Amino acid sequence: CSARQRGVCDVVVGCVRAVLTSLDVCGNKIGPTGATAFADALKGSAVLTELDIGWNQIGDEGATAIAEALRGNGVLKSIDLRYNNLGDEG
Repeated sequence: CSARQRGVCDVVVGCVRAVLTSLDVCGNKIGPTGATAFADALKGSAVLTELDIGWNQIGDEGATAIAEALRGNGVLKSIDLRYNNLGDEG
């Protein structure tokens, strides 16, 4: 992860631990590696209802990691993945 990616991920970890229900990290260019770290922070979040991770160049790898992390979240109502270079696998 770059310094920028680590910074975004550190913020996310702190926010998720604070029982965050809505998160917008649009346009931070975290890439697939940052998205994987971001996904680790999201694991176990049972209260996140909205997530905007658009414009981050996360690709299929990052989208898959985030999907796996949110698998147990039964309350997510909205996720924005626009402009992330996603293919069929993402």
